[in-house]
Amino acid sequence: MKYFPVLFASLMLVACATPHVVSITKPTDETLNCEQLNAEIAELQRFRDEAESEKGVNWSNAGRLFVFPIGIWATYDNANEAITAANQREVYLKGIRGRKNCK
Repeated sequence: MKYFPVLFASLMLVACATPHVVSITKPTDETLNCEQLNAEIAELQRFRDEAESEKGVNWSNAGRLFVFPIGIWATYDNANEAITAANQREVYLKGIRGRKNCK
């Protein structure tokens, strides 16, 4: 029972971190053709935009402020992690695209 507050706080912290963090590599990346690589790279911008929007002032963050204030920090940290992962994945995919001589 004495661990319940720590467990609850950890659960709340993880639950509040909303932006999706993409995997930098996927097992099928090397098999993608040029069109699929370009689509994946374009999709990364959507992930970055979503993460940036979570960092701003919005109703979700206002709710987190009242319910679980440290959740805002977790959301900002998770958003930065999502942006970094998307940037690293883009570099990785552009490397594959370059090796395949895609335009």
